[in-house]
Amino acid sequence: MNSNHDQLVSSLHSNSELPHHCTPEGYQIVPFCCVIPIPHGFELASYCKPKLVYLLNGLGIVTETCKKTVKVDDYGNAEVNLHVLKVKGCIPFIANVEVKPIYEQTGCSSDPHHKEITICCTESICVDHVLKCSLETSPHHHLDGHHVVVCDLKAIPIREEHCQFVKVMGNFQFHCVKDL
Repeated sequence: MNSNHDQLVSSLHSNSELPHHCTPEGYQIVPFCCVIPIPHGFELASYCKPKLVYLLNGLGIVTETCKKTVKVDDYGNAEVNLHVLKVKGCIPFIANVEVKPIYEQTGCSSDPHHKEITICCTESICVDHVLKCSLETSPHHHLDGHHVVVCDLKAIPIREEHCQFVKVMGNFQFHCVKDL
């Protein structure tokens, strides 16, 4: 790499006037949540850990190119092509948690040894985020479960008057690595 190229890249990452939000770290976080009503007479299981299944077939990777003027030391302004790698589309998901009868002695089940049962919500989150900005064209990229992961998954109980819910929330984290 030459020093002018390094200066251009440094200028791009420090410039707050970029047309898109560029992340030099190489990843992007997209929050999600859904709310599940808990039926009357039930409560969250004491060991409640939410589970989530999601599909990536509704997402695509696109590269957009735009012109950007940057200031280069000892040279002045220079116009460059900025290649913006974006992920666009929707991620449908299903989240679930386990509940149990509040009063175990009055709860009945088809399995007499287990009275816990799973309840769920379905949702879809739309995504239109920048993964990477570069002066060079990006190589072929793809999305899979290694590059789109769930982090910070948690269940938060909510009580409002005579109703109770559980809010399942977390983040989809998109990794953008050179050799995806």
